[in-house]
Amino acid sequence: MKIKKVAVLGSTGSVGTQTMDVVRDMGLSVSLLSAWSNLDLLTEQICAVHPDTVFVRNKESADVLKERLGCEMPRCIWESDDLLEAVRTTDADCIVHAIAGLAGIPTALAAAESGKRLAMANKEAVIVLGDKLWETLRISGGEMIPVDSEHSAIFQCLNASPEAMIKRILLTASGGPFFGYTAQQLACVTKEQTLAHPTWKMGPKITVDSATLMNKGFEIMEAVRLFHVPEEQVEVLIHRQSIIHSMVEYTDNTVIAQLAKPDMRYCIRYALTHPERDVLSEAGLNFTALARLTFDAPDTRVFPLLNCAREAIRADGTAPCGLIAADEAAVEAFFGGQIGFADIAPVVRETMEHLPDGSVNAMEEIMDMVAQTKAVTGEIIRNKHSR
Repeated sequence: MKIKKVAVLGSTGSVGTQTMDVVRDMGLSVSLLSAWSNLDLLTEQICAVHPDTVFVRNKESADVLKERLGCEMPRCIWESDDLLEAVRTTDADCIVHAIAGLAGIPTALAAAESGKRLAMANKEAVIVLGDKLWETLRISGGEMIPVDSEHSAIFQCLNASPEAMIKRILLTASGGPFFGYTAQQLACVTKEQTLAHPTWKMGPKITVDSATLMNKGFEIMEAVRLFHVPEEQVEVLIHRQSIIHSMVEYTDNTVIAQLAKPDMRYCIRYALTHPERDVLSEAGLNFTALARLTFDAPDTRVFPLLNCAREAIRADGTAPCGLIAADEAAVEAFFGGQIGFADIAPVVRETMEHLPDGSVNAMEEIMDMVAQTKAVTGEIIRNKHSR
C-alpha cells in the first residue's frame, strides 16, 4: 500500500515534530493534526501542510488559531468525542499515533477501529490495551507498525523468519545519563542532569523514564504485547552507542540486528513506507568511524524498575496499567520538586504493593484504575514528606 495521506496525533510533541519532518520531506498530504498546548508550533505546521482538520484542547485555542490564520483556517475541533470520531473516519492511509502516555489510549483504540495503518509510537496503549488492540485491528482490517526505534528494529528483523523460530529478543538500551552510577550517586543527581540524555532527543517524561530504565521496562512489556513472546524471552542489553536498535536471536543461534543512526525519523519513515523502503540521499552509517560497539548487562539493583516491569507483565491484569500510572504520578512529582530522582523507583514499587488484583478491559475500568493508582501514589508521596 502506498501511503499518500496521513493523520498525525500529537503533532507538536517530540515524535510528532519528527513525523512532520518526514511528512514534509515525503510530500504527503495531511488529513488531521492533533495538538494540545503548543499553538505557535501548530500554527507553523498548519501553514506548512494545510491539514483538512485540526484538534486543539479547547474553544479558546481554536479562537486563537482562527485569529492567526483567518481564511486559511482548516476545520477545527476541540471536543474529545469529535477527535475520536475524526480518527475513526479519517480518509488518511496511515495514522501516526504520537500522543504520549496514558492520555493516548482512547485515540489508539479509535485509530485501530479506523481500519487504516496505525504507526504506533504510544507504548502505553499497546501495553494496557493488549489483545483488545489486536482484536480491534483484526475486525477493522487495519494493521499496526511500531515506531519506537527498538520495536521497529525487531519488526524489521522478524521479517527474516517466522515468530515461532525466535529464541531471544535482544532489546538494546542506551543506559541513560546515569549508566554506571551507584545508588549513593543517584541520590544527588539534579533535574538538569536527568534531562541530559546522551544520545536521543526526546520529551521530558520519556527522558526521565530512560534515566530510571523504566522506559526500557515499558519496552519489555511492549515487546511482549507486540510480538507475542513470553517476558523471559526478552533480554535487555546496555548499548551506549545506540547504533544497534535491537536484535533477534533465532533458534539456530544466529542473530539478526538492525542498525542506524539514533534518529526517530528512520523508524517513522519505515512505518510509512513498509514493506518498501524510501531512498535517501544523505550519508548512512560510517562503520570505520564507529570505532567499537559495546554491550553491558543492566544493573537492576541500582535501577530496579526494569524488574518491576517484568513482574507487572507477568502478573498482567491491573498491574501493567497500574505501573504506568504510578510512574506517571511519580515523574510528575519529581518535576514538581516533591521527590528526588532516587525516590521515583521506591515510590513506584510501593504503589504497586497497594494495588488490587483484577482486570481492566473497558475504557472506564482503565480510567478508574489510573485514577485509583495515582491517588495511592500521591498518598505515598505525602507520607514521605510528613516523616
